[in-house]
Amino acid sequence: MDSDVRRTRDSVVVSLGGDADLGAAPSLKQVFSRAVAMASDSTTVLVIDLDGVLVLDDTAIGLVVGAAAGARRAGLDVELICTDPRLRARLAETRVDQILTIRDERRRA
Repeated sequence: MDSDVRRTRDSVVVSLGGDADLGAAPSLKQVFSRAVAMASDSTTVLVIDLDGVLVLDDTAIGLVVGAAAGARRAGLDVELICTDPRLRARLAETRVDQILTIRDERRRA
């Protein structure tokens, strides 16, 4: 799994690529922890960009939801970016779309 964490004007963006699965869980935990820790007073949104993800299993979905909970405790809003219809269907069948905002476009930085 590939990942990148960066700060924009008002958000911390986590971009993921490859297989987000059980094997990537330790790395995912570290990436999400680092992203939440990067938040500052001027940061208002944690954006998790799933557009590079090929495989999204239950473990990774759980980690995304857990990261969202941690971000919300830190006072951040959370958004997912996902344009892949297959992954969006997966997020819908697991009802993640009912607890997190899922966008099909990137915010302007």
